[in-house]
Amino acid sequence: MMPPPEIEAREHPNYRTINVNGVFGGPRGMYFEIFVYSDELKVTKALSILNAAPEKATIQRTVECRLIIDPFQAKSLAQWLEAHVAEYEKTFGRIPSPEEVVPSQMSPANKPENKDFQAVG
Repeated sequence: MMPPPEIEAREHPNYRTINVNGVFGGPRGMYFEIFVYSDELKVTKALSILNAAPEKATIQRTVECRLIIDPFQAKSLAQWLEAHVAEYEKTFGRIPSPEEVVPSQMSPANKPENKDFQAVG
């Protein structure tokens, strides 16, 4: 029996850390397509107005990257996340679902019609 090959790990030249505030995507034929986005609260406009209401602040949403994941890796990732979320909740307590945190954004008018391609977060 041949020994397994040695694996040499390295970072891609464009490696970076992404603050993930949500994902959009779903199954697309023989792969899963996921767009990762981040949100940033922009308060400059609100701060420039004396006694401005918090509604004057805006959120800037940035699409950070697109992931193409084969079904085997998608299932592996789901299992990995499930195990780590369970471990996190055991240590720090239950994580509420997105519907519990932001119920107004989950109204039927805001839900995508294509159930195979949807936003999460």
